[in-house]
Amino acid sequence: MIWYLARATGMVALIAFTASTAMGALASRHRARPTERQLDRRFLVQVAHRSAAVLGLTTLLAHAVLIVLDVYVDVSLTSTVVPFTAGYRPLALGLGTLAVYAFVVVAVSGAARGRLATSARATRTWRRVHLAAYAGWAAAMAHGILAGTDTGASWTTAIYAACGLAVAVAVGLRLRDHATARRAPLTTARTLVRSHP
Repeated sequence: MIWYLARATGMVALIAFTASTAMGALASRHRARPTERQLDRRFLVQVAHRSAAVLGLTTLLAHAVLIVLDVYVDVSLTSTVVPFTAGYRPLALGLGTLAVYAFVVVAVSGAARGRLATSARATRTWRRVHLAAYAGWAAAMAHGILAGTDTGASWTTAIYAACGLAVAVAVGLRLRDHATARRAPLTTARTLVRSHP
């Protein structure tokens, strides 16, 4: 019974972190002169982003505790804290441990954002730290694929594919918007030069 719960909580944690990562990427998209409706939507996406992160952290904690308690595999408390030391699939479990650390760093930085981001430089530093979410998500995906006893089943393949697609699309939209925002001042300057002979 514990083994089934451990697997289920691991999958729910991955889905929650996927949702949080994708929504975080979408919420930080650049828009020139956003409308009031877009600001309301951005606020709702931020709330959903944080809620998904809290759900992910909660189910991740349950997943780790259940894995340690279960007798199906020999995973000690120490091997869940020290990466790559587990007797069972050390690479896969090590990636899971690194994912946990990345998510905790991101959660702490997110909770402290109001206190840390008091200047432009502090905001840039906070953003760089918060990028650890992408590394954590990638490590969590790799952990699930390499350690999951259900890997290869059609339902898990569909979940992994959907998670990968969701984050890829969200990051793609974010990068596109950033590129457009960077080009905007240059385009405006060129337009002004052409309009003034």
